[in-house]
Amino acid sequence: MGTISNFIKSVKNSDQALELFKDGGEVAIDNVLEKDYGVDGVMKDIPILNIAVSLYKMGNKVSAYFFAKNMLAFLVEVDKVPSEKRVEFLDENCVNEAGIENVGEVALMILDKLDHPKQATMLGRAFALLTLGVIDRMGFDAYAHIIKNLNPYLQHQFAICYRDDNSLFLDKPEAQILANYGLLEVGYKLNFSGNTSDMDISIRNTDFGKRFYQQIIIGSHPY
Repeated sequence: MGTISNFIKSVKNSDQALELFKDGGEVAIDNVLEKDYGVDGVMKDIPILNIAVSLYKMGNKVSAYFFAKNMLAFLVEVDKVPSEKRVEFLDENCVNEAGIENVGEVALMILDKLDHPKQATMLGRAFALLTLGVIDRMGFDAYAHIIKNLNPYLQHQFAICYRDDNSLFLDKPEAQILANYGLLEVGYKLNFSGNTSDMDISIRNTDFGKRFYQQIIIGSHPY
């Protein structure tokens, strides 16, 4: 079975990921990597983890661990979508090679580029929204683009603005980065010099940023 087919099957059976990822998943992930569960164990339901096992056996233990952890973080969020909805979405959108490429391959490609399980969790939430029809493919692509670039530090800075409705402690560089993604709106307060480097900035929340915060950072999905 190909890698993309293994990924799609793993999404369909994502309920099996929850037990492995309980309490952060460290012990369970180590057990999966160190023991060969074979076709009768967890690998039967989440076959995409075979990639992590292969990396582990080749000596790439760090890469194997974080691939498995990111994958499980993603699947745990996807599993919050009812099983019948997941299966219905995949059956409708992965009926041919083009569909498999547009859904499975793209999602796996993005997931493989993420540096932190928190980003994988956010991507799982975005994929769940796509599965439910809350966002369309363009919306998913927009969310995925932001998630790839939103490291834990930027996530924290962004959350401060929306959780506390307070951007007083946000520095100009971070504010500008978030503004580039439409998550904030940054303006400059005019001064006598006209030099923007000397200007104080004004920071405002945006409707898109509020939606991203609710749906992706907090994860308040209509499951």
